Amino acid sequence: MNRVEEVTNELKDEILKSQEYVRYQDARQEIARYPMLKKKADEFRKRNFDLQNSGTDIYSEADSLRQEYMFITQNAVVWEYLDAESAFCRVLQQVNWMLLQDLDFDLGDRQ
Repeated sequence: MNRVEEVTNELKDEILKSQEYVRYQDARQEIARYPMLKKKADEFRKRNFDLQNSGTDIYSEADSLRQEYMFITQNAVVWEYLDAESAFCRVLQQVNWMLLQDLDFDLGDRQ
């Protein structure tokens, strides 16, 4: 195994032990106990993702989406799941950003 693979495995192990990952896994296990809540939360996540990547006026559409799913996002189990997932995603984004920021890699128009 080369050094990059070794360090990558160390990073993965640290991420697996991180507070954000542990919290996300706990929240994921908890919401799995409520299949209908999980289904609605996943619908919200998908619609929110699609909205953010649609290129439309995100602000008015986001308000509409929040109103439509208000009943589900006010549920403590769902909120913890969504919030924990978001926190964990920020960790992954930060790792990716730190790597790309310091490497000479042409991203072109993808930034």
